[in-house]
Amino acid sequence: MLLTTIIIVAIVLFGCVMMSSVQISNINRAAVAMFCGVSAWVVYMLHGSDFLSLMGYPDYNLIGQEKDFIAQHVIVKYINEACQVILFLIATNTIVEIMSNNGVFDSLLRWLRTRNSRNFLWSLSILTFAMSANVDNLTTVVLMMTIMGQVVASHRQRVIYACVILISAILGGSFTVIGDMTSLMLWVHGVVTPSAYAGGLILPVLTSLVVFNLLISRMLVGNVEVSSILGRYDGDDSWLRPWQKVVLLVLGIAGLWSIPTFHTVTKLPPFLGALCVLALIWLVESLYNFKRSGNMLFIQHKYLRNTEFIGMRLILYFLGVSLAVGAVVECGALSYVGEQLTTHIHNVYAYGAIIGAISSVIDNIPFVMVGLNLFEQDTVNAGTDFVQNGTYWQLLSYCSAMGGSLLFVGTMSGHAVAEVERISLAWYMHHIMPRVLLAWAAGMAVFYITHL
Repeated sequence: MLLTTIIIVAIVLFGCVMMSSVQISNINRAAVAMFCGVSAWVVYMLHGSDFLSLMGYPDYNLIGQEKDFIAQHVIVKYINEACQVILFLIATNTIVEIMSNNGVFDSLLRWLRTRNSRNFLWSLSILTFAMSANVDNLTTVVLMMTIMGQVVASHRQRVIYACVILISAILGGSFTVIGDMTSLMLWVHGVVTPSAYAGGLILPVLTSLVVFNLLISRMLVGNVEVSSILGRYDGDDSWLRPWQKVVLLVLGIAGLWSIPTFHTVTKLPPFLGALCVLALIWLVESLYNFKRSGNMLFIQHKYLRNTEFIGMRLILYFLGVSLAVGAVVECGALSYVGEQLTTHIHNVYAYGAIIGAISSVIDNIPFVMVGLNLFEQDTVNAGTDFVQNGTYWQLLSYCSAMGGSLLFVGTMSGHAVAEVERISLAWYMHHIMPRVLLAWAAGMAVFYITHL
């Protein structure tokens, strides 16, 4: 059984390395995640009955039917949690797509028109931060990169502003439970509640954002080299009237913010609330475009290569990672690591440093899943760091977000930014990583003070 556990862990670690080096290997990370996830469970089945006993499952008295029990009761819980996040992601991405295809975001081009490079930085950062708090940060990054690319002509300036978008989106998504897949996982897992989670992270996150923007503004001199296309085109080619766009925007944002309330009142999974908001905004959009075929909207507006960045590949990637981490959990490897950390370290801030360091080289999504399963939620002692809304769960989200930003290989958003603007790892490490590290340290200081 020990050899089987080692093989499972080796498969998952190999997959993490391959997924983090995708820019070198050019291998589809979704394919790697799915292969590793399925392979880990195939190996797990070799000693399934032993692992069931090890993890303390009730005496099921099904000699010879262990595989059926695993398929119907063990692996299903990981698929269930993954599907809740995936369905939520599908709903929110479709909401953004509907608003984009109806020109709701076209006015951002006019709002961002300023020749002062530092004013443009702050405007871009605040818009990105606010949007990412409502929609997952990968969607926000792709949307804001497209908008920024239509404004800025200089490649050097675009690279700097792309990094601003990346960090702003990651920070914006890290302090709300609906702003990122990692924070959504914490909410679905039940270790945080929306209000307490946002209240505990808002000051550290804002501190990190301000410090990073102040440091990055020193790289900007002169004016923004504005694209000449803005002189002829104001960015608005939608059929809808301005008030109709405002209605769609209000419905979308207010609907997303109402999802935690929907969950609290009904106790239904969050993705059902997201689907309800999607249905409402889709009905309103259909009334506004009653005389036109809805399919024409998707033909007229090419929405940011959605299937490439945030479509089926991301869904399959997330599902594969969930299966891989689930296999590591069920073979007892994570519980052993958690016991060793508790015995030899037993300090949540040290855990935060470890989380951030590993997240810088390994995608933060699988590592947040690992961190989520390292320790169990404490439901007995109210004063520990592992109770619901405890310090550890907030650190897990914040440190994985900032750690994943140290090197852009640590997040899928970073990969998207690097691919679009052709940012080299050496340039990022020299110009951006030290500033991210200082912003992270400033945020951690505020976090420590506010959690005394």
